[in-house]
Amino acid sequence: MGGLSFLFFFTIGSLFSALMFAVMNYAPNYRSLGPRVTPHYLPDGRFLQIADEARVLEPYLSAAVRLPDSLNGTPPGKQQQQQSAPTNEQEALSSLKVAIEMKQMGKDDKALRLFQHAMALSPKHPEILTKYGEFLEHSQQDIVTADHYYYQALTVNPSHSEALANRQRTAAIVEHLDQKRFERLDKKRDALSSVHALDAGLKRAEKEAYIQHIYHSVGIEGNTMSLAQTRSILETKMAVDGKSIDEHNEILGLDAAMKYINASLVNKNDFITLKDLLEIHRRVLGHVDPVEGGEFRRTQVYVGGHIPPGPGDLSILMSRFESWLNAEQSFLMHPVRYAAMAHYKLVHIHPFSDGNGRTSRLLMNTLLMRAGYPPVIIQKQHRHKYYDYLQIANEGDIRPFVRFIADCTERTLDLYLWATSELSHPVPLLAQEEMGGAIGAGESGQSSFGREGSSGGHEGSGTGDTIRIGTI
Repeated sequence: MGGLSFLFFFTIGSLFSALMFAVMNYAPNYRSLGPRVTPHYLPDGRFLQIADEARVLEPYLSAAVRLPDSLNGTPPGKQQQQQSAPTNEQEALSSLKVAIEMKQMGKDDKALRLFQHAMALSPKHPEILTKYGEFLEHSQQDIVTADHYYYQALTVNPSHSEALANRQRTAAIVEHLDQKRFERLDKKRDALSSVHALDAGLKRAEKEAYIQHIYHSVGIEGNTMSLAQTRSILETKMAVDGKSIDEHNEILGLDAAMKYINASLVNKNDFITLKDLLEIHRRVLGHVDPVEGGEFRRTQVYVGGHIPPGPGDLSILMSRFESWLNAEQSFLMHPVRYAAMAHYKLVHIHPFSDGNGRTSRLLMNTLLMRAGYPPVIIQKQHRHKYYDYLQIANEGDIRPFVRFIADCTERTLDLYLWATSELSHPVPLLAQEEMGGAIGAGESGQSSFGREGSSGGHEGSGTGDTIRIGTI
């Protein structure tokens, strides 16, 4: 009986095993049936840690291999600032060495590019400034710029022997060239002064200069009005669609300031005082910010890389500026140099919260007109050059800024002389630029400084007469 029971259960077990074997082999998708079971636990924290391979390998890395700022613990950009200066200087000196070799081989074009590259990398290195100056002086015949670089090199290193020797040679030559430039300006001023005050061409030129002065002066500060829109606002006093109220008010404020100058200061034989400057500024800013107009600022301001004096120092600095403005030594300067320096000194102090540039340019033109010159037009297209020369003056050399103002003065004189002349002289550069951009051009395509109907009356009115900014 026991043997039969064993045989029975053995047979049943064998059949069950065979059945399960068949199911597993002939139904392979069986294990995919039914829901998956998700374990009810999270991996231990150590399984979530990520090894910082850079840290592990750092002791074995070559010194030439540098880790990114984000991996070596240095704040982003700081390591680059720490290393860029010596790296740039080394590359600049390498470029300088190759530039000198190219110069010796007579390959001036390649040498010039290499010198410029070295200057871009290290613009304050005295050796680079000196060698580049020598290249400009001897290979490019640009002694004025060369002298400026020698001056900058001595500013950085006053004992630099080569720069000192070069400057001793070039300083007198450059001063002579500057004086010749001023003499040329005086001759053109005298020629313009000989034009009769009622000359039709002069009247049109004065009116156009008035409008263009406002257009360019506010444009330098970022005003987006076109010359035609500026003209429309001044002549009709009507608003221009799509332009901000502030842009309209900047134009109206400058118009009011220029009328005040024409009426009160151009023919004034007395000194120009702080009160006069405040009255100019009151009108410049009167339509935009009447509260700040005619008042010294009460807060610190920042102008690009220049940090003007604090508000507590303005009173004494402006008092000193007034004394300099009316000093006998200042009156002995050439009028263009005097006006340019007055412009720079005022904008450097930056006494107002806004309108410093416009007020400084108006002061400059007031001084020029009192000396018989027309008001200078600094084109807004040249604002980057204008700001660059102001920055160079901040660094200690004001001569490039004075030359820039002299160039602007000569362009303006040329335009006046062209507008009042019956001769077919070439169109001056300023008028060409205006016509080329379809700015200030009439239907005929001619510059609005046109000469139609010139009276030709050229009887002298005396070189002592002043030229007003113009009338509307």
